[in-house]
Amino acid sequence: MVFTSAIFLFAFLPAALIAFYLVPPRWRTAPLIVMSAVFYAWGEPVLVVLILATGLFTYWWGRRILTQQADRRRKALLVVGIVVTLIPIAIFKYLNFVLVQLHLQSLADQTHLPLPIGVSFYTFMAISYLIDIYRRRDIGAPSLRAFSGFLTMFPHLVAGPIVRWNHIGPQLVAPRFDPGLFGYGALRVASGVAKKVVLADSLSVVVDGLFVTGDPTSVAAAWTATALYSLQIYLDFSAYSDIAIGLAAMLGVRFHENFNYPYISRSAREFWQRWHISLSSWFRDYLYIPLGGSRVRPALVWRNLIVVWALTGLWHGAAWTFVLWGLYFGVVIGLERSLYGDALARAPRPLQHLYGLLVAVLGWVLFRSTTLHQAGSYYWSMTGLRPDLPRWDPQVGLALDRTWVIAVIGIVLAAGAARPFMDRAERALTRTPAPAPPPAPSATPRSPTGSPTGSAAAREATGTTLTLEPTAERTEPAADQPISTLFAVVIALLVGVLLVVSTAFIVATTYSPFIYFRF
Repeated sequence: MVFTSAIFLFAFLPAALIAFYLVPPRWRTAPLIVMSAVFYAWGEPVLVVLILATGLFTYWWGRRILTQQADRRRKALLVVGIVVTLIPIAIFKYLNFVLVQLHLQSLADQTHLPLPIGVSFYTFMAISYLIDIYRRRDIGAPSLRAFSGFLTMFPHLVAGPIVRWNHIGPQLVAPRFDPGLFGYGALRVASGVAKKVVLADSLSVVVDGLFVTGDPTSVAAAWTATALYSLQIYLDFSAYSDIAIGLAAMLGVRFHENFNYPYISRSAREFWQRWHISLSSWFRDYLYIPLGGSRVRPALVWRNLIVVWALTGLWHGAAWTFVLWGLYFGVVIGLERSLYGDALARAPRPLQHLYGLLVAVLGWVLFRSTTLHQAGSYYWSMTGLRPDLPRWDPQVGLALDRTWVIAVIGIVLAAGAARPFMDRAERALTRTPAPAPPPAPSATPRSPTGSPTGSAAAREATGTTLTLEPTAERTEPAADQPISTLFAVVIALLVGVLLVVSTAFIVATTYSPFIYFRF
């Protein structure tokens, strides 16, 4: 089942909300687990057992680590727990890739396995749970029911964000109905659904048509396909995060933001501060800093960057294109740190934004290409140096005619035009502290994953987890500042209009899955 289907929006979601709020607050994780299992089993009737087994093992093993006092024993238990937790993703996601690299193609064809939906996300959630208990930063879930509700919670189940127990778990103890938070969640859901089915899916038809030829048909085609895909993947993935955050809010739970307008970044480091924040912060906290972070000598910093970013790429998919995409960002971020970062910071701001955008767009060529040959062909074509390739062809004109309105709207949204309204709606509707995105770019040093370090040296030296701290721009309204009737009506009408338009697109167009479903 997917968020942008009529059966989810008009059957499953109302039933899930009714079941959730019909029971007393302290028992609401029970219907949440049941509805989440139904949601997952709708598309994976067999592999739903895998996530339930992962939850059972992780909770049980976390209790074993918690009750063990000897450090060596705790570390051994942690290693075993991580290895066992990684077995499903190793088999279902990477086994075929390894067999092909070993030139065992016939065996790979015989053992081709389906990729369990969301396995990359809930595996990382389980690992972070075990590590936090091992580090004595958390005592874990009070019950298997509470932990299962956290791990299987359907808003984040399929494509994140990668949430953590120490943030979500306490909110699931006794979630209560908050009318304002529910209304804000409905707004986020409606805007996310519209962003996906109206904008991203409209672009996907054209983008797929441009990339399906393998090699670009002209220089303009190469650039057009890459630019439109850059816009499509942002609209698509950020739409899923919007819906997930909105659904959680309707259940009385606040998720951290997962996107913060990444295309306005001024460097590769800042891009990863703003793009898929839950993944970059996960690698920062659980891999980069334990490896030594940036407090080691330069050669080891480069080692840490290469390891982290190669695994970041591999996390996205079992293909060399993804590995090289991760390494591409690792190298660029390393060069920003060691070679030209100071010069970049002194450059005019428009040039910084152009650089940040170009780095991101060029990276998407590797991400979208199905083979290294196709990626190389696109890069070579984009230089304009191929003598056999025309500058322009009619396919480009047709693509632009079909997408220019959608592209303009998408660019405006990606630039943050809707942010003032959404921030005002959040402040007006919610009374609970809002999880904030990272602070705005400043002279503060940043970790190589792109996340702000603040007092990074001290925190890295002690191994303390870096968290996303609230910023001044996301303050909470005072209790005596109720939402105005007019603004409430505007929000209600907007939600209704967005859902009506989205439903029309859902009914009239062919189903297009979220891009990150494949990860």
